[in-house]
Amino acid sequence: MVDNSIIASEYTSIKYSSMATLAQLLATIAQSFLSIGLGMQLAISAIVIHHLYGNTKSDFSISLNEASWYGSILFIIHPFGCFLSGILQERFGKKNCMILANIPSIIGWTLLYLAHSSFFLYASTLLMGFSIGVGAGAVHAYVGEITEPRLRGAMASLTNTAALFGIMITFTLSSLFDWRTVALLSICCPIICILLIIFIPESPIWLIAKGKNKKAEKALCWLRGWVDSDTVKPELFKLLHYNNISGTIGTQYSNVVTSDNNSLLSKIAQFKEPSVYKPMKLIMIYFFTSYVINLTAGKPFIGKIMTEVGLRDNQSIYLIIFSILQMVGSVILILTIRRFRKRFLSLVTISMNSILLLLFSVYIAAMKNNYIKSTQWIPLTLIGGIYLSSGCGVACIPWMLIGEVFPNKSRGIATGVCAGMSYLLLFALTKSYLTVEMFLSIEYSMLLFGCIGICGLVYFYFYLPETENKTLLEIEEFFASDQKVERR
Repeated sequence: MVDNSIIASEYTSIKYSSMATLAQLLATIAQSFLSIGLGMQLAISAIVIHHLYGNTKSDFSISLNEASWYGSILFIIHPFGCFLSGILQERFGKKNCMILANIPSIIGWTLLYLAHSSFFLYASTLLMGFSIGVGAGAVHAYVGEITEPRLRGAMASLTNTAALFGIMITFTLSSLFDWRTVALLSICCPIICILLIIFIPESPIWLIAKGKNKKAEKALCWLRGWVDSDTVKPELFKLLHYNNISGTIGTQYSNVVTSDNNSLLSKIAQFKEPSVYKPMKLIMIYFFTSYVINLTAGKPFIGKIMTEVGLRDNQSIYLIIFSILQMVGSVILILTIRRFRKRFLSLVTISMNSILLLLFSVYIAAMKNNYIKSTQWIPLTLIGGIYLSSGCGVACIPWMLIGEVFPNKSRGIATGVCAGMSYLLLFALTKSYLTVEMFLSIEYSMLLFGCIGICGLVYFYFYLPETENKTLLEIEEFFASDQKVERR
């Protein structure tokens, strides 16, 4: 019987040169173009709505109801892509899944460029949403499997930064070109992504699960700095043990796992295991809290929000500033995550966003009741602070966790299902945002969001474990057991 703790400690002791960091960085950058595309697809709805909502000067316009559907329909198709992604990852691997995810994106951007009615807007965003869904689970699972524990947090942060970079690119392009030209230029992103992903290796863990140990060794040599096979032998041995412990050792030229039934029912049955449903519950609560306190559900309507709080002019410039602030926050996360780790950064950024939302609510109420005059710098500071703080942790960390908290045998399907459920949640929140705001008013909506953040803070203080600098085996054992969270 192999001592799992010995395996974990030996794995963390393996040291590679700086070339290993470079290799993992290049692989992460290549697949991060999927995340850049995701950010661009998330941002384009706000641009299109801003230009077409009630605009009689455009060649066609959209109503408030059509704007609401267009802003939220992107997320309703995500889950179907995510569920398919789980199957594709298991069958064809992370790399091929990421390549396939770009094809609907290319078609979607083309349809948006050619759109002359709300029907084409809906069709384009459905294809983009499907593309995001297929790619989302694979991207985060891939990063979690190819990186060393010491680099996993930073590389996953880089992936999230890429999405924020995509948002900034779209807002910047929209300040220079009309929305059709932005759509046309955006087609370049998925094409570049396909060309780059072709040159990176498949996940060694997936290759081992399929019994392709020689290919796994070759991939590991690439990912650890283009070294010889003797250099990666110790880590390859640990990965073989990890797959053996997880029950995912496969046979050569096989697409099935020898130790488990690969049917759909057996995959679904895995969700009854504590090592799967416990991290899924945790991450779904994290996603809900994150979407609410980051104003993610309100982003398609950010122009309307800014108008209501007195920011009527220069909205395109403000959107660029907000996206830059969120990207700066994500860069700060990359630089600080190894020192402060995910748990601490989660608690700090959730606290900050909750406080900023409560202050935002107080400001709007005071402005509406004429206690203070409308002052642009106050809402700019508060909204900018929310974007900056979210980039520093709460917006990015759930996507980092999704690639590392699930057990090896369930990671493909579990990441797909979890990402799919998160997008279903985001669809519901986005579709209901205008209704909530109309029912409560904007100031009480912000008050509600801030209170939800405080509730989330209490929950995560007691139940969010630290995963930074932990091996995948250590994380898997934590959720499979009844260990308590270390509150440090």
